[in-house]
Amino acid sequence: MIKIAVVDDNPDELNKMSDMFERLRTELGQEFQVDTFSDSSSFLERYDRSYSMLFLDIELNSEDADDNGIELARKIRRADSDVMIIFITNLAQMAIKGYEVRAFDFIVKPVNYGDFAMKMRSAFGFCLARRTESFKVATEGGFVMISTDDLLYIEVNGHYTSYHTPKDVYKQKGTLKEIEEKIGDLPFKRCNNCYLVNLKYVDGVDRDDVLVRGERLKISRPKKREFLQAIAEYMGGKML
Repeated sequence: MIKIAVVDDNPDELNKMSDMFERLRTELGQEFQVDTFSDSSSFLERYDRSYSMLFLDIELNSEDADDNGIELARKIRRADSDVMIIFITNLAQMAIKGYEVRAFDFIVKPVNYGDFAMKMRSAFGFCLARRTESFKVATEGGFVMISTDDLLYIEVNGHYTSYHTPKDVYKQKGTLKEIEEKIGDLPFKRCNNCYLVNLKYVDGVDRDDVLVRGERLKISRPKKREFLQAIAEYMGGKML
């Protein structure tokens, strides 16, 4: 699940952001966890790199030059180079400082829901596209860990699933349903009841076949429309 933190020393702004996240949750049907913090100290004490996205008020405690949103972001970057940072600010020109800490985006106060929702769709898409899961697959000599980044597609045949990677195919007992539950909202989609395809490796579609790194996998009639829609959204940069 995507974890989000909002750090703002204004209680009204925190409540407003919480309300907008709840509205977004309803509209998108996307599960995520939002934690709010009224100061940087309490946030840093709890920070454990489990967050995917941070919303930081640039003017946070602005009377203290060592405790504003930019300085907080610098401290976070020393421990976490991957987390997405989005600044909230009263002045658009202040967002320029965000480039120093590789900020993903910024939102100008007063926060408008339409602007917020648009930026969040982009942010969610980015987070989900780079998220990975790993599978432990038994082998004759032990086991191998396979990252979803390295999976072309997963095939089910009877009680066995085959993990197809660019280098090899690994087989073990399991079902596609179990795998779908684990990878959740990663960019994988069934083209039929036998194949779960990593949309990252789709080269194209030819009639009733999806082309995956030189292989042709059949697209079933019942799943064709939904599968093609998933490809279109993924290639368009949208995950939701």
